[in-house]
Amino acid sequence: MNKRPRLIKDFLQHTHTLHGLLEQSKAQLLLLQRVRSLIPSPLDSHCTAAVQKGTQLVLYVDSSTWASRLRFTTRDLARRLNDTGIATERITVRVLVTSAPAKRKPVRIRQLSPENASLINQTAAGIEDPELRQALIRLGRHADKTKP
Repeated sequence: MNKRPRLIKDFLQHTHTLHGLLEQSKAQLLLLQRVRSLIPSPLDSHCTAAVQKGTQLVLYVDSSTWASRLRFTTRDLARRLNDTGIATERITVRVLVTSAPAKRKPVRIRQLSPENASLINQTAAGIEDPELRQALIRLGRHADKTKP
């Protein structure tokens, strides 16, 4: 009995169903490389996958921002793909979500220190415009009373 572990590559090549998936994956990778070569930089690095469904090409990008920018180039890209022998009538751009969205850090509420409130009140005392003076006085009242 052979104690040496088998390589996953060998397993995939000998299993008929998985072998078909491996070939399909290779074809999609070649298509992605070809599409990336026709897309202007920096859009090419954000295109993560390409899938051909008949004459429709579905391109996946890593964010909605890059999807919007790529949609502006689809007409020219379809023409270039047709010129290189890839029959494409329609290009669809989608966002490929690979993980959960990043959790946002809680927003730290900033408090007005008593020292800054005092400075605002001193400034308000020297202002002649009554509306501005009152606004500064109201702002000075927001000082955090718990701080020394």
